[in-house]
Amino acid sequence: MADTEKSTIIIGAVAGALIGAGLAVLVAAQEGASLREKFMNTVDLLKDQGQTLRERSGDLQEKGQEIKGLLQESAEVAREFKEEATSAASEIKSEVQGFKS
Repeated sequence: MADTEKSTIIIGAVAGALIGAGLAVLVAAQEGASLREKFMNTVDLLKDQGQTLRERSGDLQEKGQEIKGLLQESAEVAREFKEEATSAASEIKSEVQGFKS
């Protein structure tokens, strides 16, 4: 091969490598920007979802406190009913015993 052919091949190879590297940088930059955009969209979505979950958990906590209060009131009413029923049963038992005597 002549020196001119060798230098043409070398120049072509170097030019091809430079063009390929330039395209790789451009494509990588676009993919990087796209990846960053997708990542930021995901971060924003997670922030929104986190805020929604925080609000809902606060609502659930309030509802839980309301239910707890209702259950405590119901338990107290049940205790009072039991005491009254026990007392009434004792009175009825005493009266039945009195009638028997």
